[in-house]
Formats: sequence, structure tokens, C-alpha cells
Amino acid sequence: MKDWQGYLTQFKPELAATYRAQGWWPQRTLAGYFDAAAAAHPSKTAIVDRSGRITYAELKTLVYNVSDGLRALGIEPGDVVTAQLPNWREMVVVAIACSRIGAVYNGIAPIFRGRDMKVMLELASPKVLVVPGVFRGFDHAAMGSRLSEEVASISKVIVVGDEAPEGAMSWTSFTDTNSSSSPSTPVAPDPDSVCQLAFTSGTTGKPKGILHTHNTALSSTKAFVDRFDLVANDVFHMASTLGHQTGFLYGLQMPIMTGSTLVLQEVWEPEAFVELVDQEKITMTNGAIPYLADLLRAPNLSRHDMSSLRLFGCFGAGLPRPIAIRATSALPNCKVFGGWGMTETGLAVTNLADDTLELVCETDGLPVPGTEIRILDDNLSAQAPAGAEGELVTRGPLRHLGFVQSELSKTLFLDGDWYVTGDRGRIRSDGRLIMTGRSKDIIVRGGENVPVAEVEALLLEHPSVRSVAVVGTPDERLGEKACACVICEPSSSFDLEQMRAFLAAKDLTPQYWPELLECFEEFPTTASGKTQKFRLREQLTARAPGGSAK
Repeated sequence: MKDWQGYLTQFKPELAATYRAQGWWPQRTLAGYFDAAAAAHPSKTAIVDRSGRITYAELKTLVYNVSDGLRALGIEPGDVVTAQLPNWREMVVVAIACSRIGAVYNGIAPIFRGRDMKVMLELASPKVLVVPGVFRGFDHAAMGSRLSEEVASISKVIVVGDEAPEGAMSWTSFTDTNSSSSPSTPVAPDPDSVCQLAFTSGTTGKPKGILHTHNTALSSTKAFVDRFDLVANDVFHMASTLGHQTGFLYGLQMPIMTGSTLVLQEVWEPEAFVELVDQEKITMTNGAIPYLADLLRAPNLSRHDMSSLRLFGCFGAGLPRPIAIRATSALPNCKVFGGWGMTETGLAVTNLADDTLELVCETDGLPVPGTEIRILDDNLSAQAPAGAEGELVTRGPLRHLGFVQSELSKTLFLDGDWYVTGDRGRIRSDGRLIMTGRSKDIIVRGGENVPVAEVEALLLEHPSVRSVAVVGTPDERLGEKACACVICEPSSSFDLEQMRAFLAAKDLTPQYWPELLECFEEFPTTASGKTQKFRLREQLTARAPGGSAK
């Protein structure tokens, strides 16, 4: 085990030696890949975003300014820098700059508000927080300033895009102040040191702080690049937030690793994406299934040249056959594929580039080289029979090496090695994985994990609510929607509008609010009194006309 700021990471020298010998761990840093790309393609467009175009040479100047600026603010190797930004070039700059000086990058999606942000910031203990000003009608700068007073570790808030409130610093001032023709020498961090802290929803409703090293994070990206033969001539698109692992690994890191161009959308708009494919000749995008469903409904799809788009990765839930069939017809040059992964592993399992439509729709694919998967019995004590459903565990070069909450390592690592994913599945005789469900109590809504326990705990604070169970219901576009099943106090009532107003007052992230609400007289329970959520889902289906909850 290795220590990072008092947190133990799961590091086995014998496995590490294998991962290096096989080339699965690249033994490099993101900053190292970036310097190589900037040297090879200085005049090439590195990023296209809401501000226009920036070349690799221009991006290099900005990265060096920011890395020197972070040092001037007291950031040392191992310190955390948190960035909660939309899909703007500044998010990329912060990540590379952190890598360059040995700091730990902590990206957070811009959907999060005060309550959830405070929990994550207290776990991360960043010294610097980078936020936008007002984005999509919400004043992130004001929130950042307030949080800097509540979270003791934060010494400086930097605001991108707007004037900074008192006590904070504007991005423009920050970069101008640190502009230099002779940037300082970068540090040379150990590739096995922690470089990223990422958050994901846990089974208790609290976020898990995932620790990735340079080697584990970059190996996820490298495995994807190798499997799909991605090269410098590719043009990547990303609308999924760079604050989540899909965006970070396959939007931020991947084009830097290959020396390619990255096209960013700060907000997913399918009609705008169609235009971007035509204009920028985008070759690949990754995102949740709703992105593909929306694209196929875009009214301008047939009016633009989509022939450059050759790969569309859909993750977060199984790819519905009707959507896959429509995509094959509407995008004949494009291969649509899926896979399985999580923040802890990246995409550990994917379909292959030459998989048939049947394989894409029926399976989640094969593990990438170096990754091992097993199906265990419900007690996690033995392997399940061949082809049987059970608990999915995994190990390999992509897997994270620990948590900020070190106690999680004691329960989620078997023998300090195999990671207990909380997902269920089975493995076919040909080695392909078929996901069948989740053991953990999480709803995946459009690729976003909903922390069910947290939502339930909040709703129980309402005086009209006696008992509540939040369950997922199928949705063609989002994969799942959340339905709040409520038992009201006697002589009380509770409706959808009351719920929304209550959760807004509680400062809960809006994407976590259930879209549906159903009232019950009683819940189905086990003999020990535990709510049987699978039976609630069955009842919701039976209640609703057409087979879905109202």
C-alpha cells in the first residue's frame, strides 16, 4: 500500500510489475502527453468550444501560466485543486496544469449546488476552487465564495467568465498575473502517485471519493484508444460533463493522448451537435443513451453531412434495440456500441468495433486487455456457476487504488485486490458480459447516478411523509426515471409540486429530484420489515396505463 495525505491506496507491487511489463500502465502523465502533442502539432486546433478555437501552442502557453499561478497560490505536489466548470477549455487547462505540478485534480460537474458541493469539498479539502460566474442562471461565483468561508481548506476561489466577487480572483486576472515567457520547470511526479480525486454516488447516498493515479487513469484512456484504433486525425466530441469520469477520460484525456482535436459542448443540444459534425468533421463521441435518442430525433439530421461520424459510444445502461436499429439506418457510416464501466474503473468492458448489432444489443462486450472480471455468489465467497447471475467483481490496470474514505477499502476490496462493483451480471461462454441489474441502491438517470438514500432521507423530513422509497422506472430516453413512492401521515397529503418545492428548499441538486410521485397505503415488505423495492416497481407498472408510472 502507498500513502497519500494519510489515505491508504491499494497498491500491489507484483501486479504493478505485470501492468508495466505488458504496457497497460503507460508510466507517463497527462502533462507529458500534452507536451508531446504540443511539440508535434503546435499549430493544430486543440479545442473548439464556446470561445472559439485554440491551437496546441496557444493552449500550452495558457497551461504554463496556470501551473505557475497555482504554484504562486501555494499549491504543492499532492494538494487538491477543485474545478467545477462547464465544458470549457479552462477545465482542460486546470487538469493539465495540475498534472504538470503534481497536484491532484478534482473535477466536479456544474449541476451540483451548495449542499452536495459542501459534502464533496469537505472530503476533498482543496486549497483552490475554480468555478464559473453565472452559468445557466445559477451564480456559481457566489456559491463558491460562500463555500470558501465554510470549508477551511479553501484559500482562493478563481472565477471564470465573469467578474469575481470580493475575496475571489477572476480567471483573466489570474492568468495575466502569471503570464511569463520563461515558465518554471515542471515537477516529475511518480506515475503511481494520486493525480485525480473523482466523486461518485455510494450505496449510502454519500459520495465516494475515488483515488486514481496517473497510471490507472491514463490506462483507461489508453485501452479505449487501442481498442478502437484512434489516431491524431480523429476529431473528438464531448457533451457529457468533463466533471464526470466519461468526460474526463474520453473527452479531456483522450484527444491529448492522441494529439487530436476536441470539440466541446457546454450543454447538450442535438441540433447544434448535428451542425458541429458537419462543420468540424467529428469522428467520435461518447455519452449516455439519451444523447443518441435525441440525435435521431433532431429535425436537421437529414440536412447535414454526418458521414465523418464513425463511432458513437453509449454508456450507462444497455443499448435498446429499437434505438440501435434506428441509428444503423440514420447513420450508416457510424458504429454504435456500448460497454460497462464506473468511475472506479473507467470503461473496463466494451463492445468491439466489428461487433454485430445483435452482440451490441445483447451484451456489454468483452473486458479490455488486462482487465479481469468474475461473477461471485451472493455471499461473495465463491465463483457463481458458469453462466449464472451473480455479483460482479473486477481487477486490472484500470481500477482505482482507493478512496478518500479509507474505511470503504475494507468492505469493497476482496483480498485487497478484486473490487466489489455492486453490479450484477453473468458471463457467457464466449467471455462476454451481460449486465442484469444493480445490487447497490442507485438509479442511473441519463448517465447520472441518483443517490437514492440521500433523497429518501430528505423526503422523510417533510411533515406529511411517513415513509418513502425512491425507485427507478424504465424510460426510453433516459434509461430510468426516479419515482418517489410515499406513505403519507394520517390526514395528510403530498404531491409532486410540494415535493419539488421541498427539495429545492433543501438545496438538493435538481437532477436528483424524482420526476414521478405515487402515494401508497402500505409498502410490500420482507419478513424482517424491509421494503421490497422490486415489488414496488411491479406495482407501479401495474398501476399505470400503458405500463409505466404516471
